[in-house]
Amino acid sequence: MELARHNLSDQIVDLLSKRIIHNELKPGEAIIETQISKELGVSRSPVREALRMLEHIRLVDRSPKGGYFVTEFSNELIQHLYETAIVLYQYAFSKAAENATPADIKSLETDLLELEKSIESKDFNLYLATVTEMGRKILKIAANPIIERIALELMPTAERVQYAAITYLPDQLTTVVGHLRRAYECIAKNDPAGSAQCFEDFAASHVDVVLNSLNQPQTKTGAK
Repeated sequence: MELARHNLSDQIVDLLSKRIIHNELKPGEAIIETQISKELGVSRSPVREALRMLEHIRLVDRSPKGGYFVTEFSNELIQHLYETAIVLYQYAFSKAAENATPADIKSLETDLLELEKSIESKDFNLYLATVTEMGRKILKIAANPIIERIALELMPTAERVQYAAITYLPDQLTTVVGHLRRAYECIAKNDPAGSAQCFEDFAASHVDVVLNSLNQPQTKTGAK
């Protein structure tokens, strides 16, 4: 596999992020610069830069000896992410309920229909891509660039948590998307408090599953 010769580091970040989020690269697994550069047909310099970028968004950690490995899930990491997401996204969903235009509401409805389609087809990748897109739209509608920047930095780790949750207990997806539909309905009705509460219910449904799975692993259902 070879990459185009422009924006190499960004392309490598995108590639490795997807592998980590989709659990193709496992928590704690070493990422070897020489292996990645050989696989992609690039020098080690853009690989090294990509790994620094991945460390910044908390998908990889650096060992004392300078090597990189996939950040491991822990109760502490999941809990800290949850607490931070609640602060950021309850604000964002609340402001979206105040700011959303008819065009915004229509766009969010399109995303919800796509999410419901992903449940019917058991397409976890479609679910994750669509819920991420919906999150980006909510942040844009909230119109606070500082909140948006911080939330986007955390988004890859949030995607890992969501992917882990839906692969452990895919049957809960209907309930999970139900929280987002209620959040959408609150946004459409200009109900900031209701929208913020629905996001908290959505986030908690993912986090509870992953926290439980850390101590009691369950048989995973493979994603499409």
